[in-house]
Amino acid sequence: MSTSNFCEFTYGIHNCEGSKEYRILYIISIIIWSIPCIFSFSLIYWKLVYRKNLKLFNDKLFSPVEGFLIWCGISNLMRIIYCFVILFNSFSGYPIIRDLIYAFSWSPGFMGIYSFIAGMFQSILRMKFEQFTTSPTHRTFDNVIHENNDNRSRSTTVWIPKGYQVTITFWTLIILLLSLTTTSSIMMGLNRNIVRENNAYMKHNKAFLYANGFLHGTFWFNCTLVIVILIYHGRNLVRMVKESFALTGIQDARNRNVSDRIKRRLENAKVAFEAYVTKIRIFNYSIFILMLWFSASLIPIVVTYEKLFSALWIGLLFTAISNFLTPICLIAVLIGILKAELNPDREAATAEAVIELNEMNSYFSDVDSSEV
Repeated sequence: MSTSNFCEFTYGIHNCEGSKEYRILYIISIIIWSIPCIFSFSLIYWKLVYRKNLKLFNDKLFSPVEGFLIWCGISNLMRIIYCFVILFNSFSGYPIIRDLIYAFSWSPGFMGIYSFIAGMFQSILRMKFEQFTTSPTHRTFDNVIHENNDNRSRSTTVWIPKGYQVTITFWTLIILLLSLTTTSSIMMGLNRNIVRENNAYMKHNKAFLYANGFLHGTFWFNCTLVIVILIYHGRNLVRMVKESFALTGIQDARNRNVSDRIKRRLENAKVAFEAYVTKIRIFNYSIFILMLWFSASLIPIVVTYEKLFSALWIGLLFTAISNFLTPICLIAVLIGILKAELNPDREAATAEAVIELNEMNSYFSDVDSSEV
């Protein structure tokens, strides 16, 4: 019955060629996946108990950081469960359960990424003034001051969805992701050839291959969508945050002869902004690398699933990269979030600095008026 004795490593590694090597990889994977899992839930606990700034929902969406941490932690936990299922050959006679566990080990990760991206759009909307420009180099202080007094035409440089469009798109993507992956997993389980004595690869019927292609095609579509959003809007958010910080005048005021108290406030605002930009950049680069790998690796799973198990080294390499690269990228994002949380609150620090600047400017204006 078995066409070969190679392990179908996406389903099981019991009593087939390479079982020993796969076991070692999955044991290491459990350890590695445990790091971002503990890290995520620890950050949530820390924000809830010590920082006391945990906010799960924001304007009908998950809060970006909290949503990412919760769904990232759940996804990591599901990956650990999946690795245990494969390692100990659990639910060997229940392929639907096994395929559902596999699908649900990846789906929450996309939900966390979409939560962070939705927060990115909300941040862009708060800086909506940046979507129009009077020159290819974007706004300057002179543009901002005089833009309402001239007749120059302006073009849209960044397409920005409205708030309700972000909300509708977010929940539509989440519902589609969960419904399509669940349906595809059930169809795969119903049409899978069960080998009770081992997990060697067997030929599958067309219904299974179509369901498999639909499941991984859904993941591929979401990976590609995330890549496009990060390329287009991720870098624009970084640029807009930098320009909004410049428009506050904080950077210029730091070079003036002001009191130590004001300098500390201005420095706190600068540090908070830099930490925020660093967090965005780390998220953009880490998730971009992760989604790029997934989008590339999902193509052979969709197109040539039956040939994927023809060589042991392909399976070992695929398993290792998927289970090692992903948690490493997530750890990088979590470190960026932690560093941002250890710094002063960005909005609060900026508000305090702007108040200090207004008081300082008012003082100098009064002095200049009295001299006149």
